Amino acid sequence: MKITMLMLVAFLCLNSCAQENGTSPTLVQLDVLQEEDSDETEDIEQTIDPSTVYPFPNNECVECSWYFCPPLDSVWQKQICIDYCADPPQILYEGTCEEYLECDPLQYLLDQVECTTPEGFPGLQDKVCNKGKIQYTDCVTDCEEEACNYKDDDCDGQIDEGQLNECQECGIIPAEECNNYDDDCDGATDEDLIQACTTACGTGYEMCNSGNWISCTAPQPKKEVCDGLDNDCDGQIDEDIECVCTIQDVGVLFPCQEEPLLCGQGYKTCQCVDDDCTTLTVSDCYALCYWIPPNDGSECDELIGMPLSDEKCNNFDDNCNQLIDEDLYAACYTGPEGTLMVGICEPGIMTCDAGTWGNYNEDETFIPYYCVGEITPQEEICNGLDDDCDGVTDWGEEMKDTDVLFIVDWSGSMSDEIDAVMIALNQFAQNYSDEEVIKWAFMRGPVNTVPPYYSERLELQQDLTGFSDYLASLSSMDAGPLTMQTSFEMLLDAIYLAVHNITTTLTKAITDLQWAGTVPGGSPIDVIESEPPLQSFKVNWRPGADRIIIVFSDEQPQSYLTPKLGDEDIKSALSGTPQLKLYTFSKSSVKSSWEEIAVSGNGEWYQLTNNPTEMYASLMEILEDICKGGN
Repeated sequence: MKITMLMLVAFLCLNSCAQENGTSPTLVQLDVLQEEDSDETEDIEQTIDPSTVYPFPNNECVECSWYFCPPLDSVWQKQICIDYCADPPQILYEGTCEEYLECDPLQYLLDQVECTTPEGFPGLQDKVCNKGKIQYTDCVTDCEEEACNYKDDDCDGQIDEGQLNECQECGIIPAEECNNYDDDCDGATDEDLIQACTTACGTGYEMCNSGNWISCTAPQPKKEVCDGLDNDCDGQIDEDIECVCTIQDVGVLFPCQEEPLLCGQGYKTCQCVDDDCTTLTVSDCYALCYWIPPNDGSECDELIGMPLSDEKCNNFDDNCNQLIDEDLYAACYTGPEGTLMVGICEPGIMTCDAGTWGNYNEDETFIPYYCVGEITPQEEICNGLDDDCDGVTDWGEEMKDTDVLFIVDWSGSMSDEIDAVMIALNQFAQNYSDEEVIKWAFMRGPVNTVPPYYSERLELQQDLTGFSDYLASLSSMDAGPLTMQTSFEMLLDAIYLAVHNITTTLTKAITDLQWAGTVPGGSPIDVIESEPPLQSFKVNWRPGADRIIIVFSDEQPQSYLTPKLGDEDIKSALSGTPQLKLYTFSKSSVKSSWEEIAVSGNGEWYQLTNNPTEMYASLMEILEDICKGGN
């Protein structure tokens, strides 16, 4: 009968004879699984009749079993026979190590190889280890959805077409490094970075915090004491100290290293020889469970110890590798119940230190139950995400297609406010960056040209476009002294030109208008014009989309067209423009005029300041109003 062997690390219960004698040698044993042609799986312990294989009496005292052995404890096995009636139990037979699996069951992915799909396309498949046997996964073609990775993923002959990664660049997202910088552009800095660290006493791990590697878990050298151990990790044991038992040492447990204790780890103590304790002696080296019996009913052998187990967060070396609570991590979350993995909410991570879950802060102080990297509910904003993790995105409103036009007074008097406006516009636009839902446009004026031909003109800096092109236009604009040494705020003209191709209530046709030309009282070369020219000046609003115009100015509404436009011309044009809202930002001194225009455009007036935080907060109110459909 052909038997398939699988590696299962288990700890054996003692036989009846061993239980009677109070001894329990513990070894890692193999289990036997089903025959290959059987439909049911039955775990049975592999036992051997000693009388037919080995020259041992066939009685209940002798048990022969399979045990793991080097060079790879998960792949090699040998047979051992033990007489459990002996005191202590005696090993009667120990076989040689034999390799019994095709591959290491602890490894799954072994290799990735080229292959051909049934359709004849080149692809890749994984070579894996499944329960000790080598297998291959299905062949998958290389062609997939295009991604930002400098590869032709969809096999169309083009590389990274139409793709942007989280860093707003096309290509592989940089790996996070320990540098106090968000390298992978995921909104978190130095997250989940761990590396090995070493001391003279061994190895461990350390975590990255604010660009620094901290909290190495490797054991540290200690002062040498009389305990049979190399405490200072210099290769010598109990050197330069007098190891003599004293009355103070009676009952104190000192580590010791002797066989057959698991991993050679045990404890000894000083004991009194007589009732008056005038003579002391050192006890034998016994397992810790001999000195401190377990309170959970686990069986303990004084010469071998407790069965090994996986490392737990208990300030104890459970797996007997001379490290305590190593490589232990647990998910954590402190947000309200029912919000985990809803919307943007994600768990963080904690590590174990001295039997307690938590993390280290910036001062390298361990804080119990401190959760790092979690995302808890945030204030809901209009960004296409469920920020408050209530299962509803953007208050349950689906963002409609919206065209947003910014009209900015670029004259010299705006020099104190222009930086705040630009910062706020950049932050504001990034809250909802969907390339298809929102289109952005930017108009400014007046802007001067470089002599010898000098003019002050109104510019459609960027017609309606996606998020990426809009931000590029903002970054390319010069807000220096040359471009802002102007004085003619043609903001009424800008609003009129922005809607003239979509309104039904124009008071003056564009074909009947012209720029004032030479400025009265100015130099003959001081002229007013526009880019594009007046007769072709228009914003390409999308049919059916909601329209938003946001105006920034520190002066009264003005016009430099001939014939000149007035407030009533603007109000009339706005009244006949469908699906439009107009918002204005101005100083309090000119509030009344700009507020009237905003109200006529179904919008509101806001205070113009040189504080980008205040400007951003006002813009977010507008965005929230847009997201909620103006309700």
